[in-house]
Amino acid sequence: MSRISCEIIQDLLPLYHDDVCSADTKILVEEHLADCPVCREVLSHMSSPMSLGAQTMEQNKDEGAGLRQVAAQWSRTKWISFTKGLLISCLAVGLLFLAYVGLFEWNITSVPTRVMQVSDISQLKDGRIAYHVKMTDGYHVNQASYDTDEEGNFYVTPKRPIIKSKKFADMGLSNMYYTNNIKERNDYEKSFGDGVQIKALYLGTPDDRVLIWEQGMELPPASESVEMQFSSGE
Repeated sequence: MSRISCEIIQDLLPLYHDDVCSADTKILVEEHLADCPVCREVLSHMSSPMSLGAQTMEQNKDEGAGLRQVAAQWSRTKWISFTKGLLISCLAVGLLFLAYVGLFEWNITSVPTRVMQVSDISQLKDGRIAYHVKMTDGYHVNQASYDTDEEGNFYVTPKRPIIKSKKFADMGLSNMYYTNNIKERNDYEKSFGDGVQIKALYLGTPDDRVLIWEQGMELPPASESVEMQFSSGE
């Protein structure tokens, strides 16, 4: 039998190494390996773990460091994006909340006098001025502000938010008696304020007002029902 070339044997070596060749092929390869140190060397390389060269290992190390740097940069970028998104979301929620408060809760709109029905202006026994105010437009009134100008004009101004709400019932500032103690306020201004004395009482604003009382005006005494309403607990 002629000798089989090393090229053919080396083609068969992977099958022999993995033990997936036929019995005849195995015998053939082993007979060749017994007399061929070159093919035995090739087989030994297949059986030993492959070692990387120093240059290859250094290159892989650099590539690994680069990948770690990219991963760290991506992580920082992701965190920065998350933080920015969170801040933008908080800002948006804050703006929406401020818009809601400004439109629905913040009482900055003065009620016009054309929807105010003033009646029963009188004076209580303790000196307070009492008068009934009813809003005829059907909207709720949240609060009333008070202001005195340099000329001694005292303004009681019912206030609402920009977005008005319908009142549930005829009660509260939308339909009630208002009272003002002019003497008490004058005493306070004289002792602790700027000394301006109230000479006139208005419902509304300087540009839209209804006169309630002015200095020298005699008001009728309050009715018994009004007196009883404001004298409870005394």
